[in-house]
Amino acid sequence: MTADLASIAGRYDTDKAAHTHYLRNYEHYFGALRDEEVRLLELGVKEGGSLLLWRDYFERGVVVGLDINPVRLDDPTGRIRTYQGAQQDTELLDRVARENAPEGFDIIIDDCAHIGVLARASFWHLFDRHLKSGGVYVVEDWGTGYWGGWVDGVGYKRRAPGFSPALYRLTRAVARLRENSVVGRVPLAASVLSKVKAGVLRAQFRSHDYGMVGFVKELIDELGAADITHPEFGSAPRRESKFREMRLSPSHLFVVKA
Repeated sequence: MTADLASIAGRYDTDKAAHTHYLRNYEHYFGALRDEEVRLLELGVKEGGSLLLWRDYFERGVVVGLDINPVRLDDPTGRIRTYQGAQQDTELLDRVARENAPEGFDIIIDDCAHIGVLARASFWHLFDRHLKSGGVYVVEDWGTGYWGGWVDGVGYKRRAPGFSPALYRLTRAVARLRENSVVGRVPLAASVLSKVKAGVLRAQFRSHDYGMVGFVKELIDELGAADITHPEFGSAPRRESKFREMRLSPSHLFVVKA
């Protein structure tokens, strides 16, 4: 009987075994690929326990790991390959892809520094250049952006989700003025009203945009590309999102490439 991911994780030194919802998410997305010759890249592997996990789960796959420290594993199958370096080193990422997945990776997992600017750098480079269409990019531990003690985290400031009738009426009034044909003929009126509207809305919806949380919210913007570039309400040039699907769960993110 084929072992499930939780059983395999228990064999090795990997913190994935402690995150049961991570394992459930991985089973959901990776189960159909289990018997395929997948090419998987993981950024941030410490001692390499997760590489052994993926090797056993994908019995026909090639598993590639990158870490800032050297990784030494005993792998008689020869299906695990490791590299030392930083996740933002795009020349190294290109070499890793060229040597292991010239047609693109099926799966890329970022369990690396959990620092927003670094995760963003490796995400867009790998996603655009080295992930197959239909491939899955995973970001672990994005919740560090809420940790005040983390490198680029900031403690979360709770805000009451109250409703302000006055601000709501002001939003509607500004929006109506913005669409008024007479006002539209006044130089700079539309631009000024748009800024006023944005300011009023910011007073109603305040967002925590630090570290990994800020990076994830930038990815939500990419998911909304079709609306951002809507021919009537957005700005040209028109385009669809690069994402087929994006799924968020606590501190765990999956993006499927269009």
